[in-house]
Amino acid sequence: MLFGAIGLVAIVILKISLGIVGNTWRKLNPPAPPSPTVTFGPLPKLVFPVSPTGGPKLTFKLETIQGGLPKSPTQAKVFFMPLPGPNLLALDRAQQKAQKMGFRSDVEKISDTVYRWNDQKKPPTTLEMDINNGNFHLLYPYQTDQAILGQKNLPTNQQAAQEAKNFLLTNDLLTPDLATGSAEFDYLKFISPQLTSAISLSEADFVRVNLFRTGLEGLKILPPNPKEALISFLFSGARETGKRLLEVSYTYAAIDPETFSTYPLKTVVSAWQEMQSGQGDIAFLGQNPEGNITIRQVYLAYYDAQEPQNFLQPVFVFEGDKNFIGYVPAIDPKWTE
Repeated sequence: MLFGAIGLVAIVILKISLGIVGNTWRKLNPPAPPSPTVTFGPLPKLVFPVSPTGGPKLTFKLETIQGGLPKSPTQAKVFFMPLPGPNLLALDRAQQKAQKMGFRSDVEKISDTVYRWNDQKKPPTTLEMDINNGNFHLLYPYQTDQAILGQKNLPTNQQAAQEAKNFLLTNDLLTPDLATGSAEFDYLKFISPQLTSAISLSEADFVRVNLFRTGLEGLKILPPNPKEALISFLFSGARETGKRLLEVSYTYAAIDPETFSTYPLKTVVSAWQEMQSGQGDIAFLGQNPEGNITIRQVYLAYYDAQEPQNFLQPVFVFEGDKNFIGYVPAIDPKWTE
């Protein structure tokens, strides 16, 4: 009886010990991830905006918290982005959208896909829309209305974000990723002929709201210029209808979160070498006129292009001092066209 009890205790201790050893082994030697599915085949290369000429020659050094480049995954998801094609009803649908925004005048054809509406006020607010994808630009010519500049009753950040989302909601454009995404704000003064930064809301003539999508898979979704969202609103302090909201820039492409494929990534070392050799995209130079860039953070994000794209692809993001941000495509070049 005693020997049986001792044996039972020994078996229990041995089982627990083997479990601990097994768990430790699995932590130290995790199983390899499944091979990338690459269902979409070779992906198109990402197209970044053309960088302006005449900028400084850039030199880079790496000074991150961890003392070097971070460990990066070997693969990531690529999401399908369905692109709307030509449609016989496209103009009719665009007319309905324009009427909902208050434009009931005759429409003017600008190109095969872009049309323009003017309202009846003087000076008129204009709406230009791509009838295929619904992207548009609404503009009141505030440059010619000096009375607006004297209006200092600007909305607070919270009020401006809410008014922007209310506009989208009213026009059936407030998608879940915009409703839950972040908002950033610029305080601006008008110094003819352009807008310039203001120190604070009290010093500003206008406030701009930048609405960003919420992320996917724990990664940010970033536009070509990470300081300027593809959807933005410019507000004045005026209370008069039609002069409160001065400008709306709306560029949006749907992402199908259920349709994706995994693709192999280049190493973060390779991406860093590309950035150092001038092959990366300078998304925002920041306050670095001398071109000496110190990189403080490196991470993965998704790139939301200005131009239509069929796939949401990851990029390596290099963030540096004085607001520098650069991008390097993350997909292994063996899987890009």
